[in-house]
Amino acid sequence: MTTPDTTITVGSPEFVADPHAHYAWLRTNAPVHRGRMAYMGDQDVWLVSRYEDCRLMLADDRFLRSPEGQGPAMLAGFPDSVREPIRLMTTSNMILMDDPAHRRLRKLVAKPFTPRAIERISGRVDELSHGLLDELEPLGRVELRERFALPVPATVINEMVGVPHADRERFGRGMNALVTGMARLGQESWAREMNALTELVRELIEHKRSEPGEDILTGLIQAEEDGERLSEDELVAMVFLLVTAGYETTYNLITNAVLTLLDHPDQLARLRAAPDDEALWRSAVEELVRYGGPIGGTKPSTTVEDVTWHDTTIPAGATVIPVLAAANRDPAAFDDPDTFDIDRHPNAHLGFGHGVHFCLGANLARMETRVALRALVRRNPNLRLATDRSELALEPMPFWTRYEELPVHLG
Repeated sequence: MTTPDTTITVGSPEFVADPHAHYAWLRTNAPVHRGRMAYMGDQDVWLVSRYEDCRLMLADDRFLRSPEGQGPAMLAGFPDSVREPIRLMTTSNMILMDDPAHRRLRKLVAKPFTPRAIERISGRVDELSHGLLDELEPLGRVELRERFALPVPATVINEMVGVPHADRERFGRGMNALVTGMARLGQESWAREMNALTELVRELIEHKRSEPGEDILTGLIQAEEDGERLSEDELVAMVFLLVTAGYETTYNLITNAVLTLLDHPDQLARLRAAPDDEALWRSAVEELVRYGGPIGGTKPSTTVEDVTWHDTTIPAGATVIPVLAAANRDPAAFDDPDTFDIDRHPNAHLGFGHGVHFCLGANLARMETRVALRALVRRNPNLRLATDRSELALEPMPFWTRYEELPVHLG
């Protein structure tokens, strides 16, 4: 990599080609760096890259997700056709709120995501994983991302939300639009699918108010804390958040995990030899998140006052992103951080964030990845890539590590 003279542009071809080299340069030379974001029209953004700084920032109330007045100003820039889904994604979305509004929603929706609640559905994830492998293994060569990594969390989200089978194709199109984004689908297509998804979720809410089920959407409708309940807009926004946090993140984590294990056959062999070692598998998932997780940074925050770190002042009103992928390879926090070690302990990575915005779906992502990987590894001792490693392409998405496909040979 050629070290930048002054500015790193996140999402540029040079950055996407070798993000970890750029992260290493940032940690060493510019731990608080005024860079740019290619997908935001080269907008200025401040990048925080060292572990301890990222951890502190994520718990620092000088950095807000949604400063007062920002939401309405953002909506004003969009045409009417996309304004409703954008409104739900920005003004009713817990991930973009600050306390006390964020705390209120978090308390209302946290119960279904406790470790105990998530483990209760692990048997269903195991059933799904084996069912998919029953179909795929006779084919030999398969594209694992679309045929295995994606259907597991997609089916789980459908079932958690309680989407009827007749509506799942419609819901799936909406999920795809939500995670693909307006920039890649085009405004007209995105608006059409997102408005259809919004309509479907509102229909589901109305139905489950009169006919409750055993699904998470019913639980969210009935949830009450200190006399508070979720409004309909908040319920719709929570379904959107479930899709992005519980579906998009997880299928990319499973994809990246398979590739990481194939890149480290000694570690894969250890897992394969210990299919019932629960502690080892849980440790392996944590290391897979730290070493090669799909998310490289959080949602942007805005400074409410000047903040000075490392002799550099971030001005009030600046956009700031803690670069989690850089923090997770910080040698000040992890011994030999560029080594993949499924026995790593301690492993206090920031792959799911930290502080009040710690990922609500972390337990779900961990469980689905662990269960799906274990089924795949146990049943396929000859699992291997079906293409040259150098031919695997990353999607050009800043702060995401997402492969376009992962062709493998099963068996």
